[in-house]
Amino acid sequence: MTPPPVGRGYPLAGLGVISVAVVALGSSAGALDVPPGEVGLDHVATTSLPPGPEGDPRVRAWVEAYAPLIDSVTYSESDAVFVMAGEPIHFQDGRMLTGDALERSPDCDPIFYDYPLDPLAEPTPVSDDDPSYCTDVLESLWGESEGQIRAHGQSTTFFGRKLFLNNLAIEALADVERDLERIARVDAEVAAWVRDLAITYSYVDRGIAGSATRSHHAWGMAVDFVPNSYGGRHVYWRWSRVHDREGWHEIPLERRWSPPQAVIEAFEAHGFLWGGKWAHFDNIHFEYRPEILEYNRLVAADAF
Repeated sequence: MTPPPVGRGYPLAGLGVISVAVVALGSSAGALDVPPGEVGLDHVATTSLPPGPEGDPRVRAWVEAYAPLIDSVTYSESDAVFVMAGEPIHFQDGRMLTGDALERSPDCDPIFYDYPLDPLAEPTPVSDDDPSYCTDVLESLWGESEGQIRAHGQSTTFFGRKLFLNNLAIEALADVERDLERIARVDAEVAAWVRDLAITYSYVDRGIAGSATRSHHAWGMAVDFVPNSYGGRHVYWRWSRVHDREGWHEIPLERRWSPPQAVIEAFEAHGFLWGGKWAHFDNIHFEYRPEILEYNRLVAADAF
């Protein structure tokens, strides 16, 4: 329905060198090795980050997560532009917009958000905000029509269950499967989750429930893993709201069906978010969003 470790640098075709953590410029606090402009990521040194978009943890997270897809990065005082698959993607304070969509910037919310890295201790509070995400970067990289999107993916299996995924997510899911095969040998809960897996839903062109935004399922970047039984527990916020319209978001975690914690951690280690950590919980849903995990790891690291 494993981003690379922080601090790794990547060469970007035909570009120069920067030498500050991940995507920032400068080899000491505020000292620039190269002037602002188009730069590459051949070398990284961990130092203080300068102000501006090049020091923004969301920019750093995007480069860490998608460096192999980035041809170049160009900075200005207020923006960063990533050239990906030949198409400029403007950072725009985290909105990630194509050039012809910049006028829509006020109508698009940043695609980066807080995601708890630790296991949940209590339900995630519902925000008063109702974000509206624009999908420019997904459309630019993977297309809009079914034919375009399918050209960037293929059929695969996960513990014998068939699904269709974007090529970028297939490798990550294979890593998850290898980890869980190993863990299941010594963890009965994980072995039971694998054994009880009934259906996998992956590529389907649909919107996010209650929103006009297309789901990551529409690009083959999300999978719903449906078990044989939920054991009478809650699993999806919209289903729960039918029975408790006012208090669905306060349903205790122990009354919600959940994959084993080891399963959640295996998926997160390879770039997948778990929908059970959202306020609008979707506990069978895993979504390939390495930039969100990397962003939250960077913020957590910078807090110490």
